[in-house]
Amino acid sequence: MGEVCVGARVECDGARGRVVWAGEVEGTEGVWYGIDWDDPARGKHDGSHKGVRYFSTSHPTSGSFVRPSKVSAGITLEAAIRGRYQDDTTIALQVTEQLQRTINARFVEVVGMEKVGAQQSQLDHLETVVVGGWRVWGSDDVDLAHLLPRLRDLDLSCSLLPSWLAVAHITRQLPRLRTLNLSGNCLTLPEDGNDLVSSFRHVTHLVLNNMLGYDWHHLLKCCTMFPALTKLQVAFNKLTELGAVPEGQLACVEEMDVGMNPLSEWTQIMHLGTLPKLVSLNANNCELQHVTFPDTPPTEKTPLFPSLKYLMIASNPVNQWECTGELDKLQSLEELVISHDEKASPYFQEFTSARIANLKVLNRSRITPKEKRDCELFYLKSFSNEYYNSGGTEDPDQARLSEEFTRKHPTYLRLVRALGAPVDETSYKLKKSQKLRDLKVELNIATPDDSERERCVKTFLPSTKISKLKMMLKRHLKISPATVLKLSVHSKGEDDFEIPLENDMHELSFYSLKSGDTLVVRW
Repeated sequence: MGEVCVGARVECDGARGRVVWAGEVEGTEGVWYGIDWDDPARGKHDGSHKGVRYFSTSHPTSGSFVRPSKVSAGITLEAAIRGRYQDDTTIALQVTEQLQRTINARFVEVVGMEKVGAQQSQLDHLETVVVGGWRVWGSDDVDLAHLLPRLRDLDLSCSLLPSWLAVAHITRQLPRLRTLNLSGNCLTLPEDGNDLVSSFRHVTHLVLNNMLGYDWHHLLKCCTMFPALTKLQVAFNKLTELGAVPEGQLACVEEMDVGMNPLSEWTQIMHLGTLPKLVSLNANNCELQHVTFPDTPPTEKTPLFPSLKYLMIASNPVNQWECTGELDKLQSLEELVISHDEKASPYFQEFTSARIANLKVLNRSRITPKEKRDCELFYLKSFSNEYYNSGGTEDPDQARLSEEFTRKHPTYLRLVRALGAPVDETSYKLKKSQKLRDLKVELNIATPDDSERERCVKTFLPSTKISKLKMMLKRHLKISPATVLKLSVHSKGEDDFEIPLENDMHELSFYSLKSGDTLVVRW
């Protein structure tokens, strides 16, 4: 049992807080602890009693006077490890009794109290230790380097550790430690973090989720003690802003998780854009309304996030259509996780694949080169009329696109240069409407493998290539652009004989089609 003194973290009936005062209360006998509870609803006052102030609290109702016999200061790290991994019945009984008091139950069976296994019972073989929630207050005089010589991952979440000094006393004895989870703790910050750098210089992965009483400034101050940090998790911290990262800080961080924080404004996320080595960023569930890089012109790349390859912004109410164009401004983006409304944007995935140049994986699905090219062609076709009406031409170097079109479709002209301009159907119709009307053939469209679809009639030009015909059919039938279609035709009055349309480069006229013939579509 840890010594209870001012500054210690304690637990009482399932509630946790910090001892901020100890002494006698006027009108009573014996010693009391003045506790500032983590949950303000657990307390009754602000440290004053009958007009006398004994201590100060972080909230007007978070203070209580508690008798020493009512509180628990927890156990040592060694005791927690032996209880967790060597089935120490004494420790197991303490944890079970505490749980009984917390949930007011007569009988409690704690799953996981049994011996984890013969291999794990050998503490000198352990590489991972998870004692989250075991009310660890710190380490006594035991030699942790001898006890846990191979330890690489340590979970001390939701403990009773009082300060970073107590954490440092543990980590400095574990030179192989790489991952440290301190989530759910209320740790007093050191006056000078540089004094503890030597205790944390070997840790590369730090988890500080749901830290009690910490804002972004506090989290950054913690990170200054970890010079080798490459992975940082700060989710569930109720952060509404991040603020600028001082030059040189987090310079080695490659992966970062700021998810489940109500940041709402993309400008807050942009503060992380100065991190030179940031490769992966999780900003899921951050209430982001939009994604934009306002200082970067529509067709240029932003200098922010120079190394970012993996971006997760799922479960955010972002303006999906605009943000995909903005995300193309990222120099290195290859993988994206993003939510979308299929009813509001039925071709969201296809258009996103086309609009972000380097995208290779969308929502965990890899995009093949052929799929990407199909999506790009489909995107060009879908907005061809808008392109020509906004100043576009078949020669992209002659195009004088409006600002509105360029803002909405910043990648369109790049695709025109790479794949060629779509057919200017508006101009073609104006010049040869009568001739085209005479040349067009009406074909019955049949989908025998999809019995629920009704037959329909579509009009085509005999000069239409089979490759373009397939693209038109996919759009008309609302089929994914990546789907492989098989086409055949049977002439009117010859239902049993089908001619396959196998060569994508041939035109419809090659097959001598006439109005009334049936085009059979399979996939």
